[in-house]
Amino acid sequence: MILPDAVDVLRREHEEIRRLCAAVRGAERNRKKYPLAALQQAVHLHELAERSVAHPAVRNSGPDGDAVALACQVEGERLDRSLAELGRLGVEHPAFDERFAALSGALLSHAAHEERDEFPLLRRYVPADRLHMMAGAMQDVRIMAG
Repeated sequence: MILPDAVDVLRREHEEIRRLCAAVRGAERNRKKYPLAALQQAVHLHELAERSVAHPAVRNSGPDGDAVALACQVEGERLDRSLAELGRLGVEHPAFDERFAALSGALLSHAAHEERDEFPLLRRYVPADRLHMMAGAMQDVRIMAG
């Protein structure tokens, strides 16, 4: 069995975030709270792991690594904060669905941005054994945060 590396783990997390966005959008108003909480947790832990492990590795990857990592990190941190603010607003708020639609679109766009710009740098410039160690380090970050 081949163990997943950091890029594999991040891609799986993006898929889970996409699934949770769809679950929130598709749920009846009185059933949005649980998938929203799961989405908030998934995004928060994902961003912590990226900030601690993935973005620093991208910074040292190729001529555009610094700019790509900084852009992805700033965007991710903003989305994490926005999702927390939306959670505090609550699913019962009349503007929740409209705000969630905009925010989930931004989350999906952010994931696509990372997959297009950041992940190829990791694959190209970071040795496979380090990518596997990074997957373990990201898990450690999640455990310490959770």
